[in-house]
Amino acid sequence: MEQTAPIEHRRSLRPAAGLLLAALLAILLAGLLVARLSGAGAAQPQTPASPLEPLRLAAGSTLGQSFVSPHAGLDAIELALSDASGSGTLRLHLRAGPGAQDDLAVGEVPLAAIAAPGRYRIALPPQPDSRQRSYYLLLEIAGDGALRVGRAPGDSYLDGAAYRDGAPLDAQLTFGLAYDPLQKAAGAARALLDWARALGAGLLLFFLPGLALLSLLWPRGLALSIPERWCLASGLGIAGYPILLLWTDAFGVHLGPWYAWGPIAAAVAALAWRYRGWRPGRDAGWRAWRRSPTFAPDLTLLALAALLLATRFALAGAVRIPFWGDSYQHTVMAQLIADNGGLFRAWQPYAEMTTFTYHFGFHTAAALFGWLTGLPTPQAVVWTGQVLNGLAVLGLYPLAARLSGSRWAGVAAVALAGFVTALPNGYLNWGRYTQLAGQAILPACVLVVWAALDAARRDWRLLGLGWLLVAGLALTHYRVLAIAALAAPAYVLFTLRRERLRPLLLNAALLVAGALLLYLPWALRLYGGPLWQNLTNRLSTGATALPRSTVDSNGMGDLATYLPVWLWLLLPLLAGWGLWRRDRGVAVVALWSFLVLLAANPQWLGLPGAGALQNFTVLIAAYIPAALIVGCAVGWADPSTGGAGRPGNNVRANPAVIVVRSGVVFMAVALGVALWGAPRRLADLEPMRYALATSADERAAAWIAGNTPPDARFLVNGFFAYGNTATVGSDGGWWLPLLAGRQTTLPPLTYTSERGPRPDYRQWVNQLTAAVQQKGVDSPAVLRLLRERGVTYVYIGQRQGRVNDAGPQALAPETLLKSPHFRPVYHQDRVWVFEVLSS
Repeated sequence: MEQTAPIEHRRSLRPAAGLLLAALLAILLAGLLVARLSGAGAAQPQTPASPLEPLRLAAGSTLGQSFVSPHAGLDAIELALSDASGSGTLRLHLRAGPGAQDDLAVGEVPLAAIAAPGRYRIALPPQPDSRQRSYYLLLEIAGDGALRVGRAPGDSYLDGAAYRDGAPLDAQLTFGLAYDPLQKAAGAARALLDWARALGAGLLLFFLPGLALLSLLWPRGLALSIPERWCLASGLGIAGYPILLLWTDAFGVHLGPWYAWGPIAAAVAALAWRYRGWRPGRDAGWRAWRRSPTFAPDLTLLALAALLLATRFALAGAVRIPFWGDSYQHTVMAQLIADNGGLFRAWQPYAEMTTFTYHFGFHTAAALFGWLTGLPTPQAVVWTGQVLNGLAVLGLYPLAARLSGSRWAGVAAVALAGFVTALPNGYLNWGRYTQLAGQAILPACVLVVWAALDAARRDWRLLGLGWLLVAGLALTHYRVLAIAALAAPAYVLFTLRRERLRPLLLNAALLVAGALLLYLPWALRLYGGPLWQNLTNRLSTGATALPRSTVDSNGMGDLATYLPVWLWLLLPLLAGWGLWRRDRGVAVVALWSFLVLLAANPQWLGLPGAGALQNFTVLIAAYIPAALIVGCAVGWADPSTGGAGRPGNNVRANPAVIVVRSGVVFMAVALGVALWGAPRRLADLEPMRYALATSADERAAAWIAGNTPPDARFLVNGFFAYGNTATVGSDGGWWLPLLAGRQTTLPPLTYTSERGPRPDYRQWVNQLTAAVQQKGVDSPAVLRLLRERGVTYVYIGQRQGRVNDAGPQALAPETLLKSPHFRPVYHQDRVWVFEVLSS
């Protein structure tokens, strides 16, 4: 249903078209500038001023600091200096690491120039290749004299530590880095190659196959605009891969990288056949589009998409190892798919579990991304997550546009979810990648299911699309599937007419049957397993018999975590106004949200099933109904819909000119919101709070891989979570199976829902953590457990076991140093490795 301006009004659209094109170029340039050159998203080493006593440096001694430079062109280091005396010179040596002897650069400042306490800059020859490179600065006094160097707490910086005379301290120097502007900009330009690689991989893997499926299966009688088609395609492409892996695995076939290249080749062939008669010279579509009222919203959507992906990719470039607890298990699963060339059943060599029943859509996407780009799996997980983050936001466009009848509603939904709300962008901090992948599929799934239910008769092509999306979503995230399923009754209630009841029920039955058939091999694997038992237990537990752990884990927490307070207050007003206007789109979204909230809290109605769909899962997805409702509200003001949220014919006098003029206003507002929100989204990254493994842990892992036997087993930091039912890691030690190829005492969190090598595996894992916390690592009982379990080393990471754990420090370096049962064999930065001595 493309709307084009009447011939007589096209001439008046050309100035606006030029203005919109200029605006697009401006937003692209501004987006790149904000995302990269501002330094946002990359942890700039800038340790804070501290009340700690400064470190004294005199002739004959040295101080040092290890660090990672986030940008190219490092040309100066700032230090907090005071109390200088003597006639000597403070000399700074820039080296590759604490053990390196060769200087990469040298800078110096006379002690006489340090007249008062403050920050002093020591210039260096610019380092053009300093982006994401590890360094070590060494300070010494040449000649006679002394001074003091500012000191910060050890946990104030992630990627290094202070050193005295070559020995690491649990402290940081108070320092900052400065860069040559041109070389920093050149480094940022080189980083755009990473963006291009991610964008290309995303288009090839997700967009191209989805577009081919839509071209072949979408009914020609149902109008679908180009932006809608493009935004739907990615959701469909993501959904198809887990089905492909499942069914090839069912026949014992593992294709490895051909899982990526095969669908891409098939999609290219299908699209070439589908558009075999198209010739550029015969198509006047571009000229018609440029002169039509749809040009402004479409161009705005393109600009928003560019800036949206720029913000996501800028953050991905600042993260080498995914954050927080969920990321570890997701990376292990993606690595196992890559190792096995497809689905797997046992978790060796990374863990001892013997079943695999977790949803695997995201992990499939990450493995495909790694095969296509050659990235290591941890980085492939980060980049795949950020690609899906952008696609999850863009996927809201067709849903909002269809609900309201306005393209500007879709643009508003993308602007709100992409730039105003902290989620889903904040999923990067939590490693909430599987739910994110499900939410990238959800809009396409809901829209296609609605279309299938609307059909007056059976349409096998539309049903086929529904089967792929529903089954793919089921394999990607079980709980997001439940959220999507509740959209169907909400939609039917406001669209059902008596004469259409029979075809609707038939189409619904066919949808469910076809999706179940595609899902069947996985259902057989799930049936009777721990995950199945956990679900049936939750669904059968009455509201009055809920365990305390379920009640605690299903709390809502602070609502401001999920959406801004002003938006929470605005949504009921917009929903109420929409219901008063009898806006069907608003009514559907409001009822859908209400049903989802009830499903997460069945105890409100005295029903069983609390915890099967958690409030946290629902609330971190609240950006979806928020974006749709705000989008519908924007649609009320769209003149092309007659101000009614649906296409109308009451635009007076000169409809094309009125629509374009209002379009310029809409575009300016949307781009203004995006430019306002982009810097805030770049600030969403919180490594100091959520990073478990750091560059210091990576260096330690490399040492472990080269200096410990392959069968070494490490005791690592962890604490109890989820109502004391599971143990989770609290520093980089959790990552050692992936980073160093060595076993640890703490498996991925999925050990609570998978089978292990012994019937009581879950309790067996928890027993050691409980013993260490309650009795101490040096107690006879714990030492006996370590011997029984073959633990030969203890690892204390850069974060010292303090990530999300404010309790007593179970593995403290001071305790192990005093014990005769442990011997330090590695200490660099804040990382310690102790050997367990046999008694």
